[in-house]
Amino acid sequence: MLTAASSPTPFFVLELLGTIAFAVSGGAVAVRAGMDWLGVVVLAVVTAVGGGTIRDLLIGTAPVRWVNQPWPIVAAVATAAVIIVLAHRRPGSTPDTRRAVLVADAAGLAAFTVTGTLICLDAGVPGWVAGVLGVVTGAGGGVLRDVLARERPMVLVSEIYAVAALVGAAVAVVLTEQSVEPVVVRWVSVAVVLAIRLVAVRRQWTLPRFDGTAGP
Repeated sequence: MLTAASSPTPFFVLELLGTIAFAVSGGAVAVRAGMDWLGVVVLAVVTAVGGGTIRDLLIGTAPVRWVNQPWPIVAAVATAAVIIVLAHRRPGSTPDTRRAVLVADAAGLAAFTVTGTLICLDAGVPGWVAGVLGVVTGAGGGVLRDVLARERPMVLVSEIYAVAALVGAAVAVVLTEQSVEPVVVRWVSVAVVLAIRLVAVRRQWTLPRFDGTAGP
């Protein structure tokens, strides 16, 4: 089966966009939390590579991809450096608002969910498992970021999040199994995740939730 991961044109651009988007998200959260410069770098890196690291460990990829291909670490650190400079020199221009975090996180979620799903399919993982691991790839870094920042993970309390990733992963699996052109699989799936997530944020769509006030 030809997947987007095994196509002649690797999805490097998609991975790079996701890495930068998640690094912006992590660095911005660190700025909002009042962390020091090292904290900004750590959250940017953890957010950028956390989900992919979890995925690689689960499918038995050893060492994890960024060990032999360290460019995601370099990209995340470079992104964190830009955020630090902006926050230090021009506080008003730093991407530390909630809206900026949400948009960057949505872009990272879309890119990493799709790449994670396709990587798993290319490794021979069954379709439904690849979809689940795609969601883990997309959401894992954000969960680690929120835990380190002492915030409730966005995936558990925010507008439609994991559902958007799951729909996009399912689209990637179905299109791949139908032998659709890999480039179409990549960008259609990314567009689905991004559209659902951004519309959910704008319209404040959420899953039913408990208010946490009910007694025993």
